[in-house]
Amino acid sequence: MGLLEELEWIHRVVVRDLAHLDPAVRPQFWRLVGQIKRLPCPDPAVIAAASTIRDVFYEQRLGKSISLQWLTIWFICGISFIMYYLWMLLIADRPTGDLLDDLALGAVVGGAMFFLYPFGRMIAGKLTGISFDGISRDIYYLPTLKINYPTYLGVSPRNRLWFFFMAGYWTAACMILIGFVGYLLNGEWLAIAFGLILACAETLGAIFGGKWAGELGHFNRELTIVRDWKNNL
Repeated sequence: MGLLEELEWIHRVVVRDLAHLDPAVRPQFWRLVGQIKRLPCPDPAVIAAASTIRDVFYEQRLGKSISLQWLTIWFICGISFIMYYLWMLLIADRPTGDLLDDLALGAVVGGAMFFLYPFGRMIAGKLTGISFDGISRDIYYLPTLKINYPTYLGVSPRNRLWFFFMAGYWTAACMILIGFVGYLLNGEWLAIAFGLILACAETLGAIFGGKWAGELGHFNRELTIVRDWKNNL
């Protein structure tokens, strides 16, 4: 049975009774996706079939996505948190070294990252040719962008690799940058520390992968696929 035939069989099984799906079907599907990723030039019909099944699994696990137009509000909220953070640092009588004050600053920076986090994917997608279907949550219950799977499977493995690398380090890079501005304004290093800790955690994800490693866990898996893809060229 070829790739397309296997995918069509899985699609029929999924549509018939998703709630009582045989546990072996999902791993089988993701093994087929791994094969597609390793092909020098995947068949568009195979990509379309795999994308249809993935969208069913995605919605079952993470729910429906909302329109990308909401990103405008998301962006305004993120910028508002950053401006509030800078305003806090510029208050002349702001106490220094106070635990509650540091926690308030950390909460504000965390709020900024909560709203700016999806834009890492947006920028990475623009640079690698991957588009998105809407806004959804990820496995951490953070806002993220739902990848348009036909464009994702249609780009080269190198592009997918760089997509996850850029999207993964975006949050840490933003925190370090905001923290650097805070340090220049008021000697505040808290955001820099958060950013460095997050960068270290993401680097471990890039090295070791795993279910909870986020974008850099995907990077780790795509790195293996790139090596196999090169051998198939």
